[in-house]
Amino acid sequence: MKIIQIMPDFGLAGAETMVENLSCSLAAEGHDVLVISFFDLHTAITERIENKGIKIEYLGKKRGFDPSIISKMRRIIKAYQPDVIHTHRYVLPYAFLASLGLEVKRVHTVHNVAQKEQTKAGKTINGVLFQHFNVVPVALSEEIQRTIQEVYGLPDNRIPVVFNGIDLSRCIVKESYARKDTFTVLHIGRFMDVKNHELLLRSFARFKEHHSDARLQLLGDGELKENMMQLAGQLNITDAVEFAGLQSNVYPWLHNADVFILPSKFEGMPMTLIEAMGTGLPIIASDVGGIPDMLMDQKDALLIAPKEENILVALESIYSDEEKRKRLGRNAWDKSAVFSAITMAKKYANIYENISEGGV
Repeated sequence: MKIIQIMPDFGLAGAETMVENLSCSLAAEGHDVLVISFFDLHTAITERIENKGIKIEYLGKKRGFDPSIISKMRRIIKAYQPDVIHTHRYVLPYAFLASLGLEVKRVHTVHNVAQKEQTKAGKTINGVLFQHFNVVPVALSEEIQRTIQEVYGLPDNRIPVVFNGIDLSRCIVKESYARKDTFTVLHIGRFMDVKNHELLLRSFARFKEHHSDARLQLLGDGELKENMMQLAGQLNITDAVEFAGLQSNVYPWLHNADVFILPSKFEGMPMTLIEAMGTGLPIIASDVGGIPDMLMDQKDALLIAPKEENILVALESIYSDEEKRKRLGRNAWDKSAVFSAITMAKKYANIYENISEGGV
């Protein structure tokens, strides 16, 4: 099949990593893949995609509504003649207009709970396309599938579920769960409200009062980073918190950490969580969104309501019990096999092949 994957850009984040993994795995399975990026942003992700021999078309989008994107995409689509156009994040309306009148199948992955995925206008447009123009919405988890049903009024048999996947061979699996001189708590995520960095910092500050060897590493960038750096100073934990910025390769950081924590207010199916699972890290995560579809509390993670006391109890439990660290970490690693990139690619290929006038 000839497949176009379309993204706004390839900043170092979860949906972008998913599209990288999907594109490369589809190509490895023998499909012809072209990637379109609205913005001219070159990152470690675009470098890896292009190093696999997959072409990326950069459209030079202006900020705000840019109608020139539609004509640029249409020229590319007509020249490439794909069987499938697969969109992500907010690009579906642009891609639909660019492909109007052309014989092509259309798929759109919903990367978060449907209430949070789009603006009000975006949800209205997507709803029309899902309901009346045979665009197939794909959910990353059963919970996201449920929210798509709720927001767009679609039956579940029109909303296939495909878990995110990563190249598990890139993970550096932990060999030891013994505590070292420092106990390292790792978080990876953009500095935005939904990721709950303030709660994490306040909880860590209290944990640090009783554990002088504790360290917190925060990987990522974003609009709230400066605020969080100021908060760390106010909490007198600056020496124990490392703001490590964006990292093109997170796997050494995961391997060297003692616990991965994700106290988000809501999530779809976070790629960072899969990367932590593939590393065999013990995990503390919010019991929200698609996370309970990925992990089971007390078996392969500690799932909590994102509150200070809950984080403290979970951290203390992980800190004090090496056997628990090992059990949770090894069980998470075992579960990670479900989230391989090749498995994800095969499931999407099956969806592409089976789209009909009535959906999948």
